[in-house]
Amino acid sequence: MGKRVKYATRAFAAGVAMIALGHSQAWAQEASPTDKTQEGPADEIVVTGTLIRGVAPGGSQTIAVDREQIARVGAVNTSDLLASVPQAGNFLSYVGVKGSSNFSLTVNRPTLRYLGNTSSSTNSTLLLVDGHRLPGMGVLQNTPDLDAIAPGAIERVEIVTDGGSSTYGSDAVGGVINFITRKGFDGVETRGSYGFADNYRVVNGSILAGKAWDWGSIYVSYDYAHHDDIKGSDRDFSRNLDWINTQALGTPVGADNQCASPNIQIGGATYAYPGLAQGIGNRCDNQKLTSYYPEETKHTVFASAVIEDGGPVTFSLKGFYVNRVNRSDGGPFTGSFAVPATSPFYVPIPGRTGAETVLLNFSPALGNSSSQVTRMESWGITPSIKADLGGTWQLNAQANYGKGKANFRGNLLNPAPITAAVTAGTFNPFNLTAASNAATLATATNWFNYGRGEDELLTARLVADGALVHLPAGDLRVALGAEYMYEKYAGNNSRGLTQAGINALTNAKATRRVQSVFGEVNVPILGEDVGIFHSLTLTASGRYDDYSDFGGTFNPKLGLTFEPVEWLRLRGNWGKAFQAPGLADIALAAANNLNVIPLSVRNFADPTVPAGTTNNNTLVVLGGVISPLQPQKAKTWSAGFDIKPSAIPELAVGATYYNVDFKGQIAIPPIFTPAIFYRQFPNNYVLYTAGNAAMQTYLNQLTALASNPQALAALPNGINSVYAVIDDRSQNLAAIKTSGIDFYGRYRIETGFGGIFANVSGTYILSFKNQANPNAPLLDIVNKDLTRFRVSTQLGADIGGLRVQGTWDHASGFATTPTAANLQQARIGAFDVFNLFLRYEVPDGSSLLKDLAFTVNVDNVFDKAPPLYRGTYSGGGNTSVGFANGFTLGRLVRVGVSKKF
Repeated sequence: MGKRVKYATRAFAAGVAMIALGHSQAWAQEASPTDKTQEGPADEIVVTGTLIRGVAPGGSQTIAVDREQIARVGAVNTSDLLASVPQAGNFLSYVGVKGSSNFSLTVNRPTLRYLGNTSSSTNSTLLLVDGHRLPGMGVLQNTPDLDAIAPGAIERVEIVTDGGSSTYGSDAVGGVINFITRKGFDGVETRGSYGFADNYRVVNGSILAGKAWDWGSIYVSYDYAHHDDIKGSDRDFSRNLDWINTQALGTPVGADNQCASPNIQIGGATYAYPGLAQGIGNRCDNQKLTSYYPEETKHTVFASAVIEDGGPVTFSLKGFYVNRVNRSDGGPFTGSFAVPATSPFYVPIPGRTGAETVLLNFSPALGNSSSQVTRMESWGITPSIKADLGGTWQLNAQANYGKGKANFRGNLLNPAPITAAVTAGTFNPFNLTAASNAATLATATNWFNYGRGEDELLTARLVADGALVHLPAGDLRVALGAEYMYEKYAGNNSRGLTQAGINALTNAKATRRVQSVFGEVNVPILGEDVGIFHSLTLTASGRYDDYSDFGGTFNPKLGLTFEPVEWLRLRGNWGKAFQAPGLADIALAAANNLNVIPLSVRNFADPTVPAGTTNNNTLVVLGGVISPLQPQKAKTWSAGFDIKPSAIPELAVGATYYNVDFKGQIAIPPIFTPAIFYRQFPNNYVLYTAGNAAMQTYLNQLTALASNPQALAALPNGINSVYAVIDDRSQNLAAIKTSGIDFYGRYRIETGFGGIFANVSGTYILSFKNQANPNAPLLDIVNKDLTRFRVSTQLGADIGGLRVQGTWDHASGFATTPTAANLQQARIGAFDVFNLFLRYEVPDGSSLLKDLAFTVNVDNVFDKAPPLYRGTYSGGGNTSVGFANGFTLGRLVRVGVSKKF
């Protein structure tokens, strides 16, 4: 405790500047009126991507989403909000926590430029709140919770889609997402909404209360949100079918052969119990019984206090708290067991001798459900001081301290006691509800998939900025600063623990200290009074970070903004960025875990091996980290233009070309994409086709590296039941080179009744080259298994107090690998979703009606299902069964009301 107080005291004394996001004066929306609840004059605003007040980030593209746009999306959390931004990695997608999941990804992590990193404990996109970091929250992640900030406290969101390590340090490879909270609020604002879709309900309520005085302000925002889970049976497009037999028989045939009615396999043939008809056996679709979208209850609180009496010093204190609980259903337990001929429960098959394998699920005895619960909690506090030093110079000091905790617990079935009892002839697999099975089942269900993680973050930053010298074209402005960061992680996990094992599990730990110095200069070369052009500005920034665990790194950035005339801006930038290995990866490097996973849970079969050629149905996978890990590095550059014709001030258009070269990416071999994994990683697996001896030798090698060799007791029939032995540990593995074009357009026509407006924004990927491992070639996958074109278009009108807006979100289709199992499907279709928003502000007539508004959101108006995919598809960090290239809750109708007092 003494050390923490010492660090906190040192941090607050050192401080760091608060970055309060804004817009450039010439190229963005006008600043709001400067009262005590607003941010202040434009020349005092620090924009995301720079440390200098009153200037835009040099040569960079900035995407802004203000409070009005947030309301139109109808988002109940920030994940929903970013799902409407085409450049964000979760556009038309969803949170990765879902039924039958585990602790590998417990929070949603948007990835600008679609750089991935879902298997790393850090993220290639940096998330900030008011310019500072948040503590991590996850079992295997050190990234913050995207939904940690109460939506009612958010003023706007700023997204910079260029590398930002020269300003912010690690993680800002794909870009920076900065959530700007309100500076102040005077009054009370309440909001509530209720939404419904087929077998789904969502409720949201919030209250914002504050008071502003001449000397400062204070406010508190609280938000509550709850929504149901959605199971596969709730949506027709979520299905796991045997498409070959579905086509042959003309009726849906489930892909699972571990059903409530068992199957018997012997001599390479399958027999349906109890009739013993030979063929495909009893079939079912267990996907229909699992959650593919979790139930969640969330509480968030955000509070702010600002003391600003007009003097040279301003003090602020902000803090947040979030508590989230996700619950999902993993469906029925499944298993396969070898029944010896000596067992009294052996079912003789005419013409067959020897042991038989029974495949089943345990729903007759244990029900169709298995609980999966993720609990997450995070909080943080940020004091800051701003002091005017005279002239144009200002000093900003900020400290930031917070913690995050996550806990995952999922019910499993331990096959070891059942295997032993079946072998001994004391367990009847054909009558699971038999009294003689009860004791064995009680032992087998004391078995869990468990993980926990705790993150701690302390930062302190000090920044001074101002004009250094006056040039003919304007002031040469600089910013200089230093920062200290302390991080700590403690956690552990294992698949296959008893309750006693959970209680005995000790945490692996890792800490890190980072000391940084940085600077930035903004040089006006041409201005209105210099030369024939409107302006030309050069910016340069650089940051040196000294890490306690892997040394130093320097990342520079150069930017150029040229305005030949007032209505045309040309911009470009070049820089280096990096991403440090996450502490969870480092801490758990010595805790590699063996996982015994039925193929029915994770269908990672080799698509080149014909289905039905083996009864082996179990994977043995070694997870963990191959250390030492090194920083991931990138070079980024972009060039673009913005046009705001003076003759048509309501029109704005622009485009940006970007290029990212990202190397040393920490990743797992792509087991979620079996076609790539089995082709490009031949040294990371041994398949059953190589023979039991080869698999056993490789398994022995991996077992020697594992911290839980006892997990192999879960194998239903030893090596004889194994489909593949796989090494899937994280490592500095992959490289990505990508380029593309972002574009936008905005236009509004004022009319006698109000106005008509149209907006469009999107991204088009020109090239996306992926190197799966250092020895593999760079393969351009832009035309295969990648959505290259994403666009969002809005059209609407303001008619008095009524706003009507329609939105069309589009993700283009793409080619995929045809296989016999997916009936040679060579393409996944495009996904188009249409949303409708209406808002009515009641005319002022009394204090009861003043500032009263009603909203209606209809998401996915036409109830469009995601495109069909005949199999299990993994992309964007999510795994979907029966569909791909997007996600939907179905047609979701939400009605809301808000009132200010």
